[in-house]
Amino acid sequence: MTFSKNYRQFMAYFSEDLMEKLRGYSKETKTPMSQLVREGVSARIADDNLFAEGFNQGMNKAISVIHDLQFAQMRFPSGASYAELIENELVKHMWRKPVDGGSNESGNIEEPVSGL
Repeated sequence: MTFSKNYRQFMAYFSEDLMEKLRGYSKETKTPMSQLVREGVSARIADDNLFAEGFNQGMNKAISVIHDLQFAQMRFPSGASYAELIENELVKHMWRKPVDGGSNESGNIEEPVSGL
């Protein structure tokens, strides 16, 4: 079997469950598993990914709710509030860093996002 010069080899590990689902979907749609993986990666890193936008909007809403909770304003000896610690953890799970550099009114979340 020859491979196109347009592709480079990449190795990834999948759980048994995910592998079974991938095989099944591949057979059902008559699409090679490698093509499905390429499409998934392309969708995940696309600038206009509507799923990522919606996911991040949900995360931003959760961060906003936490930010506004009165009991979450309790401060630790470090000076950080409980809300700030939780907000900083949530932003790590966003798919993309917010364009404006912050994800809530306080604008205190500016670290890069590593993804899910």
